[in-house]
Amino acid sequence: TDNVNGLRVSMMPYISFPMRNLASYFEPKLQLDYTQYSLNGSSNFSNSPSRVLPILSIDSGLFFERETKLFNTSYLQTLEPRLYYLYVPEEDQSDLPRFDSGLYTFSFNSLFRDNRFSGNDRRGDANQVTMAVTSHLINAETGQSLGDISVGQIFYLRDREVTLPGGQIRDEDGSALVAEVNARLIKN
Repeated sequence: TDNVNGLRVSMMPYISFPMRNLASYFEPKLQLDYTQYSLNGSSNFSNSPSRVLPILSIDSGLFFERETKLFNTSYLQTLEPRLYYLYVPEEDQSDLPRFDSGLYTFSFNSLFRDNRFSGNDRRGDANQVTMAVTSHLINAETGQSLGDISVGQIFYLRDREVTLPGGQIRDEDGSALVAEVNARLIKN
């Protein structure tokens, strides 16, 4: 964190238009990230720096299902491909203090975050596409899930230039391939 005292106001109004049916969904979303500071006695920062950034995301997916039998039990197996696009313009944020921002631990949920930084002091620039697929196995008689498996990866369309202090520009073409497995091993 920076050695500075002050107040921060952060707002993120958005508008989205979710379109859903039984077999698919498509949700464009436009957000506005507004952050304003009121700082006391800092020699490194102005007294009232601010940031305003638009964030565009499009989340979409399909749902396929089929009946299958395992160990004489009927199951419903789903296949759910998902495509997520995120665009955030690059803006130099070195004039803003860092009270609480850090990097998230990378996980399957990270594939669909609109900011690679935690907290409100940094907004990561992005022009990226995430492709993922999930499959559930559901007991056809009881409706209980036996488990699911998910696999996905982010493909970066440009370098990520916004960093934390001391960080470096990220220029790889894609994230690590991430998998997540959930299973219900016992009845209760």
